[in-house]
Amino acid sequence: MKLFKSKAEKELEARMAVRQGINELRKCDRSLEKKKAEMIKNAQEAKYQGISDQYAVAVSGLKMIMGYQKRCQAMILQLQMTDTMRDLTIMNSKFVGLMGKVGSEVSKVTSSTRYVKNQMAFEKGMLASETAMEQLEDFLESSGMAFSQQNEESLDMEIERLIDQTSAGEVNAMDKEIDRRLAELEGKGASIKENS
Repeated sequence: MKLFKSKAEKELEARMAVRQGINELRKCDRSLEKKKAEMIKNAQEAKYQGISDQYAVAVSGLKMIMGYQKRCQAMILQLQMTDTMRDLTIMNSKFVGLMGKVGSEVSKVTSSTRYVKNQMAFEKGMLASETAMEQLEDFLESSGMAFSQQNEESLDMEIERLIDQTSAGEVNAMDKEIDRRLAELEGKGASIKENS
């Protein structure tokens, strides 16, 4: 026999005691239900035979049985609610403990993050990227491969059209329309070749 029980063992014993208590009370309730049925039969028999004293005793016994039964059902409900409240309390306790651990981890991560250093590295990277883009534009311009104003406007319009599309269905419809028109042009081209 163990002298000291763990927290889990104590919790299991408490849970089993509650369940055993509920089971005992349910047995009692079933027994009272049988007694109630018997007493109702007794009252009906006394009434049928016109024995008012026996009828009064049966009614009094029925009231007593029903009173015990209500108390028994109330105790079952109380134990069930207590068990549920204990479970909720355990869940809350675990949740609070978990939140404490998460908070501690967040605190560690936050304290180890060097915001100023990382911000400077980010800004330095963005500046290098902008400088590289400017150098590329200068290179393209000097080699004659830069976009003309018209090409850039056309590209801007195409980008804006792509952004403004509301659904993939529109893209598919446009693709089908382009395919249809290309087929028409190819058909016209073929008939022109045949006629010439």
